[in-house]
Amino acid sequence: MDPASGVIVAQTAEGNSVVLGLMKCARIWFCPVCSATIRHQRAQEITRVVVDWIRRGGIAMLVTFTARHAHTHELADLMDAIQGSRTGTAADVRAATARVSEALKAYDEASALAKLTVAAASRDAGKGLKRKAAAAAKEDVAPDLFAAWNGVLDAKAALRKTGRTAGAYQRLISGGTWAGRPDRDETGIRDRVGYLGMIRATEITVGLINGWHPHIHAIVLLGGTTEGEKADKKITGVFTPSDSAIKEMEDHFRGVWTTHLKRINPEYEPSDEHGVDFKRLKTEQDAQDLGQYIAKLQDGDKTVSPANEVARGDLKEGRYGNMTPFQLLGRIGDIIGGMSEDEAEGDGPLEWCLGSWHEYERALRGRRAIEWTRYLRSMFGIDGGDSEEDDLDALFAADGANEYRAGIRVQDETWGKVTGRALDLAAVQAVEGTDGIDMEKVAEVVAAAGAALDTVALLTPAEIAEAYAGILETLAQRREEAAARRRREDEKHDQEDDAENAENAEPVDEDAKYKALQDGLRRRVAPAAR
Repeated sequence: MDPASGVIVAQTAEGNSVVLGLMKCARIWFCPVCSATIRHQRAQEITRVVVDWIRRGGIAMLVTFTARHAHTHELADLMDAIQGSRTGTAADVRAATARVSEALKAYDEASALAKLTVAAASRDAGKGLKRKAAAAAKEDVAPDLFAAWNGVLDAKAALRKTGRTAGAYQRLISGGTWAGRPDRDETGIRDRVGYLGMIRATEITVGLINGWHPHIHAIVLLGGTTEGEKADKKITGVFTPSDSAIKEMEDHFRGVWTTHLKRINPEYEPSDEHGVDFKRLKTEQDAQDLGQYIAKLQDGDKTVSPANEVARGDLKEGRYGNMTPFQLLGRIGDIIGGMSEDEAEGDGPLEWCLGSWHEYERALRGRRAIEWTRYLRSMFGIDGGDSEEDDLDALFAADGANEYRAGIRVQDETWGKVTGRALDLAAVQAVEGTDGIDMEKVAEVVAAAGAALDTVALLTPAEIAEAYAGILETLAQRREEAAARRRREDEKHDQEDDAENAENAEPVDEDAKYKALQDGLRRRVAPAAR
């Protein structure tokens, strides 16, 4: 909150009201208020793309991925299994990378010294003894050379521990079966189905009986032809994949998902019926329904659309006795606020609820709730990204998407009293309407909060316009900064992908590599020995 300007409760041209001038946490996993706004923005992006693609004649499929789970399984382990993990911080990665460079340098120095030592032994040996002297010198330098190479291996292993560990989701769209193999199947499933990318969201529920249940919803876009690579990739056409190609993709997804989960932990292996589920959006009307639903969206609406199945996890209620995290948080608040455990919505004693929420916070910190395949947004002309900074940008964009025609300014101390008595929703509702602001309603809220009415000022149209201009200016600046940040992130991820692809393309047998180095050293010193 800005102490100088206070909080502005503004009325939009449509008669709604929003609160401006407050700091926003943008914690999509943990804050119900920010989560609702961010997910609404994301749902609008998803709807726009799905409507566009189906209108063009492409195919969109809603795919749900589930792991078997039990009350004994920890949420962090389940999330690592389905979504992957990064165990090290950016500082850890930099430090480990530096250690690899140092180890490689030490090995190069040891290798150079070994060559000089062998060459010198051969040179100084008497006639007929050079080969024997060289062989003895190799035996002498081998331990140091081997120790230096082990240092390289240890440093690389430490670096791998700080890097990304792929989950079952990442495995779906990697490997030769999916992307093609130059030696035999150049196209792969990806090309046969015209895969453009997917939009993934992770949803989580928890219950006393079955524990944590994280699962992934994804909208997969198929039937496209493209040209260019990475940031330059463009959609060039639309085609209808054959039924056999789509069936091949479905079988591939099911097989990879199940196999990878089983490899991580056999207890995570889902059944054939529940592991992966496909729903196809068949008509343009399906896409239109998404847009209509989003336009009329209200919290608590039980209608389910594919876009909201992906983006609006905040609207959902848990099934079969399970709770969403925000339902869990609401139960905690109700019990702490004085309700009995029987009266409060949901299940579980307070101690269990608090422990579950703490586990949820630890497991989800730093993870992305909604994520698009890289460069999919740019192919459809949509700005934005999936990081926490991008979530904050979405909140600012929501403020800038409205046109304000009236409002009030509330001093920061008064707003503190309003929120302290849980009257912030009443304050927002008092400003709603299409006939200007009813100050009598505002006065009732202020009085209920125990504050003075002179701490609230009615803003003139010019003052509202000034506030709106400031929002737009801040939004434009944030968009420029965000675009530069995303370019840097894309470049970094491209380098990581190139390195990972190169490593996966040619698996290295470290023992064989060491033997090859030794053989090479032997060949290089052989002329001197002779």
